Amino acid sequence: MSHIEISKKHALGKIGARSTAERFAESLASEYGAECSWKDDDLTFTSSGVKGKLHVGDDEVEIKLDLGMFLRPLKSKIHSSIVAQLNDILGDDSNIA
Repeated sequence: MSHIEISKKHALGKIGARSTAERFAESLASEYGAECSWKDDDLTFTSSGVKGKLHVGDDEVEIKLDLGMFLRPLKSKIHSSIVAQLNDILGDDSNIA
């Protein structure tokens, strides 16, 4: 498996960030057929060839993905796409790790 880990600071507060993460989950579900579920502040999602978790904190979100064998060659593109989506929904202030 290939791994992607991304964290990004935000100023939305936990409630605002969770609301935004729910929209992100809806996008994942519609675009990629991902199944999403919440447990506390963690959104778990699975789709063909990928599984991951998005954690919503008071001032930061963290995404961890495990890519299957067929998606490994697309790791860089997937990483860039997620960063762009996070910048869109949380604001682009260049604080992504």
